[in-house]
Amino acid sequence: MAEKKPKHNVSLYRAMHHLNKGGLHRALGVPEGQPIPPAKLAAAKNSKNEHVRHMANFASTMGGFKHAGAKKK
Repeated sequence: MAEKKPKHNVSLYRAMHHLNKGGLHRALGVPEGQPIPPAKLAAAKNSKNEHVRHMANFASTMGGFKHAGAKKK
């Protein structure tokens, strides 16, 4: 029998569905409608707060993904 492939990456699926939307923006003091500046994102990746570090790392990882609502250039 052929092996069944999972429909999605389980760890990514779990991470996406446990997000606190706007949490990184609130932690960095950036309004939610604006993008997070790369300098603040880099500083957050080295934060003493473990939760902020995780959110910043996830945000930088997701920045490389194609988003369904993104406009094509």
